[in-house]
Amino acid sequence: MSSPFTLRTLIGASLLYATLLSGCAQSVRTPAPLEDQPGERGEDFKQRRLAWIEHMHRASPDVDWRAQDAAFIARRFAEREAEREVRLAAGESPLDWRVIKANVSGNWVERGSRNQAGRVTATALDAANNRLTVLSHGGNVWRANRSALDWSSPNDGARFGPSGNAGFMERLAGVSGERLLAASDSPLGVYRSDNGGVTWSVNSGSSIANPWYTMGLVSRDETQSEVYLLRVHFDSVTSNWRPHLFASVDRGTTFTSVGFVGQRHSTAIFSPRYDSSLVYLLDGNQLYTVTSGTHARVLVSTISLGFSLSGNEQTVLSGGVQSGQTFLYAFYSRPDTGTTAVFRSLDGGLTWTARSPVPTTLMTLNSAESSGNDANRAYAGGVDLYRTADGGSNWTLVNSWVDYYGSPASKLHADIPNIDVWRNAQGNERVYIATDGGLYESSDHAATVQNLNLSGMNVSQYYGSYTRRTAPYLLLAGAQDQGYQKALSPSGGAENFVQTISGDYGHLESEDDQRLWMVYPGFAMLDNSLSSGTQSGLNTWDFGANNFTGWFFIPPLAVDPLNPGRILLAGGSMSGSGQHLIDLSFNGSSFLASEVSFDFGAAVTAVAFSPDGGTRYAINDNGAFFRQVGAGAWSQRTTGLPDNHFFFGNRILADGVRANTLYVAGSGYSGPGVFVSTNNGDSFSPISNGLPSTMVFDLAMSADGEHLFAATQLGPYYYNRDTNSWQDIGQLGAPEQEYWDVDFVDAQNTARFSTYGRGIWDFVLASPAVIFRNGFE
Repeated sequence: MSSPFTLRTLIGASLLYATLLSGCAQSVRTPAPLEDQPGERGEDFKQRRLAWIEHMHRASPDVDWRAQDAAFIARRFAEREAEREVRLAAGESPLDWRVIKANVSGNWVERGSRNQAGRVTATALDAANNRLTVLSHGGNVWRANRSALDWSSPNDGARFGPSGNAGFMERLAGVSGERLLAASDSPLGVYRSDNGGVTWSVNSGSSIANPWYTMGLVSRDETQSEVYLLRVHFDSVTSNWRPHLFASVDRGTTFTSVGFVGQRHSTAIFSPRYDSSLVYLLDGNQLYTVTSGTHARVLVSTISLGFSLSGNEQTVLSGGVQSGQTFLYAFYSRPDTGTTAVFRSLDGGLTWTARSPVPTTLMTLNSAESSGNDANRAYAGGVDLYRTADGGSNWTLVNSWVDYYGSPASKLHADIPNIDVWRNAQGNERVYIATDGGLYESSDHAATVQNLNLSGMNVSQYYGSYTRRTAPYLLLAGAQDQGYQKALSPSGGAENFVQTISGDYGHLESEDDQRLWMVYPGFAMLDNSLSSGTQSGLNTWDFGANNFTGWFFIPPLAVDPLNPGRILLAGGSMSGSGQHLIDLSFNGSSFLASEVSFDFGAAVTAVAFSPDGGTRYAINDNGAFFRQVGAGAWSQRTTGLPDNHFFFGNRILADGVRANTLYVAGSGYSGPGVFVSTNNGDSFSPISNGLPSTMVFDLAMSADGEHLFAATQLGPYYYNRDTNSWQDIGQLGAPEQEYWDVDFVDAQNTARFSTYGRGIWDFVLASPAVIFRNGFE
């Protein structure tokens, strides 16, 4: 029988390999937004992205890569939290920890963005103190005074990562004081903080075997002690992934197992935020209450749905109390119809009536919510947000995602992973809407909205960046659903960026510092005007219009050093068969594209040129390494790379100083994550001492060949040539995040890392002089 993690991988990817590599036509428009729909735009886009990430995290069938990463993060977090508490008690400032003194010395400097927030996933309002607490998709907790919006992250080393798009956080209060709870999949557990997120401790008692992802975290009453966790685990009895219910009677300090409940696509847990201490569990179409103390489930009613649950739904339960009577909403997101079915109860769940469906599917398990005191008001979101003021008879679009680009302060960004409704100190409801572009608030039941993250919520999710090599060192970045961005007047600290065009962009590469290539899931793009904050210099080559198929979600590319207007783009094919590279160039007015005749046998996962441009290199999806010298033929040259198909090559880096030396990096879950060749790719040897068994997304090297850096799933690393080992340079100074990209800027003596949740961070190498904690005097 397949192992639980093998089954999970198959379920999580959810697509055939051919689907993963299939192209789709994208209509190209100017001005922004460029694409048909942004971000997690519908099931096809979302599933292709998830499948791409799953596919590149290659591991043997007996390795659960998520659990392996989560265990490493948990160990490191415990060690760092212990050190952090000691140093805080000694009166040290966290800013001082950004100075790293080890085999390589330097200091960490945050570069932003400050104004292009990424996805956030949960919000809590402390009405008495007028304070907001927000959980980002990158897993950091942020806080601000609601009036001042002075956002800060109390602990960048605390990261509570979700396995999907939803995040779960609870705020407890009462005589025992404030306690923050965050349910995390990586590291695994429910973490608690009693000092506003400065330090955190993990719960005990919820670590049964084979966890996958969190489905719910609710408190019976914020002033009481009972908390419930709903998390998917593998049920060995039914050989299926199912929700498992855990209960805590000590405010989340310890949890006990209640048992498996329901099915993962159709189970939800809910407790009204105000005026009630009831906890409800929706199992398919059956509603239960959960008894305090015993945690026993008591059947309340069965909802007549009028359709069969297919196993592809997302189910949400919400409600409140109006005039002493509990009302409930049940939402069933249905991908087969592209709508969300809605049912409402006005008598505490005893009877139900069908309401009009919402004309969208839900983005996550947290993408629907009702008012807490008005049974006629509810909200539901997918790409866009809808609201009702008549109990679901009619659903009104708040705004179309395209409206954001002209009015980001007052129009919602696309994609709605979470909705929370809280009451302020005057008892008036505030609706908090999480998006892929930060947090919004509404004081009029979502009739209008206000962007609360126009500055200071530094949670950008970047695929990569490029920095111009001459002053003023323009900083250019590609983000998840926040487009292609530019810091046109860099200050040396956390920057404001201009979003020149919307969408998802990665693999930002240049060879002449004047033209910058990149890719979006549907086209390649060349920027011929790097200093412009408009789209005037942007030129796109559309995949669908040119019959280019078989590409990865964000396909790799390499720029020709001898002709910076030319790239090799990995695919795929334009002819309809085989796995080829595309030779793509821009002549100043139009693109010229041709298919390289050589068939690599499997999709190319990384491609590179030698520094002099005379040699080309490629890795395919089977881990085979290829080389082409001059005008000669491509040939396979692999010896020493894994031949068991458990290695996915993300990066080929040619050493600019050591002749014939190459580095290859990729998935290191079932073997080394980095290899080196000293004979131009004829053979490879691992260089992985000190590197955790994880994904290595990128490598970068200084021009003098002395400094080699790696951006990994588990943080930033530096290769110490004296000890032939990798060194973790994050320590307490850099945020705990996924590091997707690194670019070494020689003129600034800086390794610039792009994180997927906490923006861009510089590791500034120390000179013989004094190290300044801000990176400059």
